Amino acid sequence: MSTLSFRHTGVVVSTLLLLLSASARANDWAEWRGPARDGISMEKNLPAKWSPAGENLSWKAPYGGRSAPIVLGERVCLQNTFGAGATLQERLICLNAKTGKMLWEHRFNVYLSDVPPHRVGWASPVGDPSTGNVYVMGGGGSFIALSKDGKVLWEHSLGEDFGLLTTHGGRTVSPIIDGDLVIGSGVTFSWGTHSRGTHRFIAFDKRTGEIVWTSAPGGRPYDTTYAPPIIADVGGTRLLIQGTSDGFVHAIKPQTGEPVWKIEISKRGLNTGVVVRGTTAVVTHSEENLESSEMGMIAAVDATARGELKKEQVKWSKVGWQGGFSSPVLDGDRLYHVDNGANLGAFDVGTGRQLWLQNLGAIQKASPVLADGKLYVGTENGKFFIIEPSATGAKILDEDQLGTEAAPEAIIASVAVSNGRVYLVSESNLYCIGKKSGARGSGATSPVA
Repeated sequence: MSTLSFRHTGVVVSTLLLLLSASARANDWAEWRGPARDGISMEKNLPAKWSPAGENLSWKAPYGGRSAPIVLGERVCLQNTFGAGATLQERLICLNAKTGKMLWEHRFNVYLSDVPPHRVGWASPVGDPSTGNVYVMGGGGSFIALSKDGKVLWEHSLGEDFGLLTTHGGRTVSPIIDGDLVIGSGVTFSWGTHSRGTHRFIAFDKRTGEIVWTSAPGGRPYDTTYAPPIIADVGGTRLLIQGTSDGFVHAIKPQTGEPVWKIEISKRGLNTGVVVRGTTAVVTHSEENLESSEMGMIAAVDATARGELKKEQVKWSKVGWQGGFSSPVLDGDRLYHVDNGANLGAFDVGTGRQLWLQNLGAIQKASPVLADGKLYVGTENGKFFIIEPSATGAKILDEDQLGTEAAPEAIIASVAVSNGRVYLVSESNLYCIGKKSGARGSGATSPVA
């Protein structure tokens, strides 16, 4: 009888552990702008106000940068730099998500590149909830897989192995995971028989680092870019969609690299993420348009099309909207986007009609995140906003200055949302907004992995 009871108890405990594990994974923010890379969180009861001086500040740690953080279980990870001058290195750091205490860091050199120090660490890591492993793309072309405790599993030097170009711009594409693959991309030149300069996608087996496929669907590159990819199921087809360095948005099959469709929208490289609603993909840029010298555009295109899309597949477009750094976010039938001048605009997704405009500052890079009916977004001027948007306007619930107006802590990255907390990175600090649940991040160092 006791044996049966023990077995029954074991089954119950195992089931509970599995449920808890699944719940933890459901709350993970393992990728740039969240699980679907669309800037949308399903969490509720998030803070509507806070203060860098203490109100609803769970902890603060001195690990700033340009990289958006990710959250895996009780770990928050981001890329930034360590050291200065000739000893400058890029690094991935992982902190305790509840306290801000550093758990481990992995440093790596930036070589064969003229990227300036302040632009190192621009890409965001991607985490694999099934294993806890983390993958990073460095400013010098290092592509590294690390275990959940910071041990290197495999790595590639994309500059040496694939002719990846890294430049003064420092623009680096964040990797993405699909099934057993981790996929990176960038401008490559003179790689074996694939010598023409182009924006190339490279898929690796996420466990071994072996190359599974490469794909070069585009033409001659205008520039290096950092537009992040998304993966979406559109009309029964799974697509990886990304703006690239040739001025096109490309859609390919993520398991094979097979091109599906493409659309040219600019005479320069593209740096914003695409968002998808049903069969519609919304694309943006702030560069020169194809048919006029007017800068910038936001448009909706038919994501079920095949081949090269033409005017017939463009559902609507608004020329002159210069949103070339911040990526948009969808809220039902509304689309929110912040232009380069930090003007938050709302648009009807079906028609493109602009509903309202709210100024937030002067310079914008970070992308907004929609969570609990609120927009969380910062500006390069160091202002961080919590906003309640509606069909008729934007109600600012909270506005805080990081640093001072004369010496602001610039906000380049979007926030991460996980387990009731909002993680905000400025150029100087990582802030955890939420109820206090432990000691503040001490900034204590740990052994280098």
